[in-house]
Amino acid sequence: MQRLFSRAFALWLPFVVALTGVFGCIYLATQQNYRQSFNDPQIQMAEDGALRLAEGGVLAELVPRGEPTVDLQKSLALWTGVYDSSGKPLESSGVLAGAPPQPPLGLFDDTTWTFEKVYTVNGMKETRVTWQSKYDTRQALVIVHAGDKFVVAGRNMRVVEDRILDMGYKLFFGWAFTNLATLAAIGFLLLLGWL
Repeated sequence: MQRLFSRAFALWLPFVVALTGVFGCIYLATQQNYRQSFNDPQIQMAEDGALRLAEGGVLAELVPRGEPTVDLQKSLALWTGVYDSSGKPLESSGVLAGAPPQPPLGLFDDTTWTFEKVYTVNGMKETRVTWQSKYDTRQALVIVHAGDKFVVAGRNMRVVEDRILDMGYKLFFGWAFTNLATLAAIGFLLLLGWL
């Protein structure tokens, strides 16, 4: 009987490795799709805003006045901000703890942006990052360097992170069930003498 278990385990192990690779690739591809597509509205807002600034637009055109501000800790709404080259907020439709959001100052130096996260659109450099503030609010930010200013668009990541977590649980249970079903099938075939 012990020999049967050893043989079943030896036959099953390659399936575990293969299934782990397949489920891992599915998780990675799906997670990246969720996360990257979550940037789409911010990309549009930041690029359009930077283009307006480059064409001589004023800050009030980018950040509408008279509308309610977006509380980054509570709201899932998009927000935009314009910052000077030192990272000081000039205009913002978002607030964090009652003040305009203040992403890390290093983000307002495009020479520090990592190569794989730099895009050039309409002659302007752009980066896309995840920022977690000291208030534990995670934001998906798109930052475009427009002349001597930076246009930032962001939104709260709570919903997409919940989706990624839910997808991860489902894939884990699918992986575990498939592995156990494979072991049971191998054991059954061994008992029948077909392997």
